[in-house]
Amino acid sequence: MDPILLGVCDTIESEFNAEVYKNLTPLEKYHSLLFNSVDKLFGFLGTDREKIKPYLTDFVSIEAQSLGREGYGFTIKDANDMGFGGLACHTVDLGGASVGGAIQQAHTIVKANPYAVVLVAAADIPKSVFKQVSDLKRLTATVCHKDWEMPYGATLIGLYSLLCERMMFDTGVTSDDLEEITKQFRSLAETNPRAFQYQKPMVEKQLKKPLSGVYSTPMIAIVTDHGFATLITSEFMKQKLIDKKVIKADAKHIYVIGSGHSAHAEYLIQKKDLKSPAGLACERAVASSGINRSEIDYAWIYDCFTGMVIHEASLYFGVSPKETANALRKGKISNGTKEIPINLGGGILNYQAAMAISGATGLVDIASQYGLSVHPIPNVLREPPKVSLLGGNGGIDSINSVILFAKDKTERSAKEPMNLKPLEVNVPNPKAKEQATILSATTIYFNPGGEKKPPYLIVCSTKENGEMVLTNLYDKEGKEIVTKDGLELGKTKVEFQMIDGKIQAVVLG
Repeated sequence: MDPILLGVCDTIESEFNAEVYKNLTPLEKYHSLLFNSVDKLFGFLGTDREKIKPYLTDFVSIEAQSLGREGYGFTIKDANDMGFGGLACHTVDLGGASVGGAIQQAHTIVKANPYAVVLVAAADIPKSVFKQVSDLKRLTATVCHKDWEMPYGATLIGLYSLLCERMMFDTGVTSDDLEEITKQFRSLAETNPRAFQYQKPMVEKQLKKPLSGVYSTPMIAIVTDHGFATLITSEFMKQKLIDKKVIKADAKHIYVIGSGHSAHAEYLIQKKDLKSPAGLACERAVASSGINRSEIDYAWIYDCFTGMVIHEASLYFGVSPKETANALRKGKISNGTKEIPINLGGGILNYQAAMAISGATGLVDIASQYGLSVHPIPNVLREPPKVSLLGGNGGIDSINSVILFAKDKTERSAKEPMNLKPLEVNVPNPKAKEQATILSATTIYFNPGGEKKPPYLIVCSTKENGEMVLTNLYDKEGKEIVTKDGLELGKTKVEFQMIDGKIQAVVLG
């Protein structure tokens, strides 16, 4: 028995009167986004809160971290505030992978109980890191290790840039690939009235001004106020709701046929060899569905940074990053047998994305392909895809969630996941005079509000035992190096020394 999804609705800031919205408190904005999403979804299904209330069994929500609304109690309070007392409540916190995680939670509930009717809804109101320094400082404190990353000026952008630099070195992906892929997805969003980048053509010089390493502003996800809601249940309960005239008789649905997620480490420095959980998450989702990857004919893949959509697509489908980058220039990826379109709404780089619920962008995109989005994106396939993949990434590529949807019912049995190699954890313990090899390096040009003033370099080095260490870089005269020019990843040797009270890497030779 596969659970079904009945519809998706999102709410964006521009739906409200600008003057009124501007003067709301953060909590009032949050409630406006959340409640409007739920009410519009119910209206789309031909119902309202009062009519459906007796049949709702569960509420799954996501922590709105920008508001400090953390913990199970806030989920219960939101359910009560919407008039839904007595529900089983569930709280998800997987960073950018949270929407996939929430769908997985609902998927699990309905698989176990065909009488379940699960409301999945959330909102968040972070502000762009390019507008408020205080938000950026809080973000850095959340995503960076206080001992092994923050003292060296690590930032969210900088750590993702560090990952991208190594991927490009290993795979032959180029900065030109990143630019062309960025342009491709920006062009899709420019035609969508609900997109943040609607009618905002990219200026070429924007691509040439890096914020960190290879990443410029158009290659980094925008952050907006956003809310969403969806309803997941069983075919049995859908028919009961129709028979009881709770929802409209012609309500449509898609099947949620598979789900999986994988968590690696809370901080980048704890990831051994910069490994990713994306492949594991996808393998588990595909195995749980019983299908083959080659049957997937549409995908939405998390693109917090342009390099990540290449990286994740490659791991999801087992295709080399360079081949994936070539296909992405045309807005497609290979699923192993054919090229399929992805992210027709432009992804979170261009549409709408609140940090905690940024995957809602993908849920709207995929639901639009089946006529199940209250506010569909304008670019949809001529025929609904038979099988779709929703992939989400959280942390510094540290948590990944994958959900599979199908147009038609499948009678497949779950398979045993294959090639589930565990992800090892790194424990940094460098000592003065120890030597290491530079694994990756990137220059950070943008760190407003940070204690370390840009430009500066962060380098990730590996000792002979495989232990990774993140530091800045100095020459033998004690001068800090701010560019990776002259460094050879995988070859340049460093020695750890104590400089100004902390372990730093000094170039040898």
